[in-house]
Amino acid sequence: MKHSLVKRRTSLPILFIYFLLISHLAFSQTNSNVKKEGNLGIEPFIVNLGTTIEDEMKRLDSIDDNYLTRLSGLITYDRVYLSKNSEKQFFSKGALDSLRMPKMSRELKCLSEALYFEARGEQIEGQIAVADVIINRKNSSQFPGTICGVVSEGAHKRHACQFSYNCDGKLELIYDKKTYRRIVKLSSMILDGAFSDVTNGATFFHASEVSPSWSKKFKKTRKIGRHIFYKN
Repeated sequence: MKHSLVKRRTSLPILFIYFLLISHLAFSQTNSNVKKEGNLGIEPFIVNLGTTIEDEMKRLDSIDDNYLTRLSGLITYDRVYLSKNSEKQFFSKGALDSLRMPKMSRELKCLSEALYFEARGEQIEGQIAVADVIINRKNSSQFPGTICGVVSEGAHKRHACQFSYNCDGKLELIYDKKTYRRIVKLSSMILDGAFSDVTNGATFFHASEVSPSWSKKFKKTRKIGRHIFYKN
């Protein structure tokens, strides 16, 4: 949701009234049948209306996009709908294909690459879930404070990193360009706060076909796609 759209919809009716009153005043001043007292009475009203419009525009400019999204209830709706319906109808790969590529930043690049190598075979909710783990770690004092720091933690040690693609000894090459573009767009939306946390606060996950010993130490939060999620 873009608050610029809200601004346009909110201000246009007010501006229409404003210009209507100005036109009325101009007409009244040229009409000899209109009393001078009437003109003097409407002028302060127009001045006050103009001040009100300026104040409201300043208020709209100060509204944060994420606040509007939370206010609308869409974040809660996203979580409930995605949990029940995955990418059916509400959000699809086709919808991602229709979006423009966002401007790349270092954090967006790190998140996109992590999702590509860790979850590109997952449905959209599964990719969002892996992103949630990364973001939850970034927001936790127990992990690095940046997306790039989280995904590269332990990468200098073979098979000791937090995200296996960074230390499995294989060359990370992006062959599926179409999938990667979708992931970049989805990652940008996630970083902008378009979805709430679908993992219920998870900071760990593993593939469902394995059972690492550390998983017994944490609380399971959800199973999404082929991954199981935990928090401590």
